[in-house]
Amino acid sequence: MFKMCLSGYTPSGHARSDPIISQTCASDHVHTFYGPQNFHPQTSYEDIRDTPHRFSTTPFVENQSLYWHPTIYEVIGNDDGTKTYIRAKVIESTPYYRWDDSSSPPVEAFSPGFRMIAHSNDDGANQGELDDEFNLRTECCLFQDNAEVQCDYWNDLHFPNSSCDYLEIVFAMPTCWNGSSLGDNNDHKSHMRYTTNGKVNGSCPNGFNRRIPQIQLTVSVLEYNGGTYQLSDGSDVWHVDFFNGWQEKKLQEIIDNCEPTSDDEDDPSYNPPCSCSPEEGDDFMTFNEEDSGSVCDSDVRELIIDEAIDVTDTLPRGSCKGSNLISKSWTELSDNLLDCKSSCVDTTTNFLVKNIPRSCSWVKTNTKKRCAKGGNKVAKYCPKTCGTCTKHACVNAPQRFYLANGKLKSCKWVARKKSRCNKVGVALICRATCSNPMCDALGRSSGLRHRRKNIFERL
Repeated sequence: MFKMCLSGYTPSGHARSDPIISQTCASDHVHTFYGPQNFHPQTSYEDIRDTPHRFSTTPFVENQSLYWHPTIYEVIGNDDGTKTYIRAKVIESTPYYRWDDSSSPPVEAFSPGFRMIAHSNDDGANQGELDDEFNLRTECCLFQDNAEVQCDYWNDLHFPNSSCDYLEIVFAMPTCWNGSSLGDNNDHKSHMRYTTNGKVNGSCPNGFNRRIPQIQLTVSVLEYNGGTYQLSDGSDVWHVDFFNGWQEKKLQEIIDNCEPTSDDEDDPSYNPPCSCSPEEGDDFMTFNEEDSGSVCDSDVRELIIDEAIDVTDTLPRGSCKGSNLISKSWTELSDNLLDCKSSCVDTTTNFLVKNIPRSCSWVKTNTKKRCAKGGNKVAKYCPKTCGTCTKHACVNAPQRFYLANGKLKSCKWVARKKSRCNKVGVALICRATCSNPMCDALGRSSGLRHRRKNIFERL
């Protein structure tokens, strides 16, 4: 049994985009992507395969595959009976590639252009190797004083009411392939099947006589708050999308030449030690030393679809409904296209204009007039939209603004405790106070990223 661990992915962005399902309009719901920043619906196989690794969150240069799933939101009930949806703040993922070289048919690499979608209620997904029975598991884990980890487990998608240090969703995709369905005119599901017993080395059903590595995607929400969470599609069914972007022939080289690292080669376990990557001493792949951050929400709104998806009172829903898709305006990513380190970005949270909550999206519908409101105060919230970067990119916005929990605050409140700059969106509003404006609403500072790495090293 082989297990290749591609650990270290952070989100490359979030958007109501689905490059597999539709290239012409918005997806039914918001997705969270890992890998290349190329996740516009009109993205092709060649686009992601050829993405420069500095525009990707992949930990390894040779794998530019895209992985995505419904975005996870925390749901806050407001006093007036409405709800506020807050995107889960810190997420990491690890794709595990698992195969058994004694299986028949033998495992082979994904073909160029290969894509698939798997749901936790697909035929065969209810049997497998997680807890000897399932292909989906949720766990909520706490770190103990003795460095041990205590976890509660569920064999379905579950958002517990109690908090924990991290919530983890583990899902294994099918591994038996009928050899077809590489184009767009299919459902991207019926070409795949789980093995007859759900296990990675089980027999393949009739008509599915080719075998690919099993992708087991693990998604982790760190500092899980408990309470009410939900998926962006409102479902209790988990699903994962995969769009192959491996450097051609590289994955087959790994399959053909990697040696398993098992404690007992005569009795390989379901969960053997990782192999095949530089972390285990193999030289098949190259570490990505220039991995990117997440695409800014403001850039998603300018380049893909203009709608709030970080903090919102209503989750955008409906395939080809709501805001129109913005046609892809670039042929390749460049350093100035998604400049997530720029200090000239618009505020991503709502602010008050004459006691009415407004956003920079509202400003865009009548830019000249609305930027001038409040004696140009609005322009300090939306310097990119209003064209006032020189004046306002590094100044505090003057009016009160909404935190993710719906409370109204000001930059004076932030100044009393600098750690408040880490709250979602605050550093984009109180730019002078926070001194280092962040364009990523997830708070992706180098310090936070290092802390997340240490957490997973402890696991």
